[in-house]
Amino acid sequence: MEQNSACAMRTKRKMADALKELMQTNSFEKITVSDIAELSKIHRQTFYYHFQDRYELLDWMLYQELLVPLLDGLNFDNMYDKLENMFATMKKDKKFYHNALKINSEDLTRYVSRVATEQFTDVVKEVGRKNGIEGIDHDSDIVIAEFFGYGITGVVMSWANRGMKESPEVMTGRIHNLFDACKKVLMNI
Repeated sequence: MEQNSACAMRTKRKMADALKELMQTNSFEKITVSDIAELSKIHRQTFYYHFQDRYELLDWMLYQELLVPLLDGLNFDNMYDKLENMFATMKKDKKFYHNALKINSEDLTRYVSRVATEQFTDVVKEVGRKNGIEGIDHDSDIVIAEFFGYGITGVVMSWANRGMKESPEVMTGRIHNLFDACKKVLMNI
């Protein structure tokens, strides 16, 4: 069973690599499943075994390349390194991510923000504990996590839409500065 899973992952990766290559020279709207299958040297039926359509493949790619590395084991101590890695991944394939994030970006923003909010709930609690700000109720923790989840998602989307001009280090530094400012405000209340 594990071997089948590894084989399925390799096949999905081949299709994802083909889509990424095709998006370097073509708009997503002009790319067909046949184009992806041909470039990845698979049958169209194999594509449909793994994905319903091109959009599902694109969603899978974004999830695997950006969200899994960001959210896997995310905590306050590694948050900035993980954010910097995400920015670096996007900058490395700048043209692909710039184009990919234009496609159905409203749904993607909503999805990424929801997942980020879920993860930031734990980070918010951890920050509170580390800074002696205990006793905030669960609903307030969620609102704070939503604020940062949507905020960071907005910053990432805006950076991508502006052409990713700033370096991953600069963008991570700006988020770090925002968190530091928020901590200072909380500590002075």
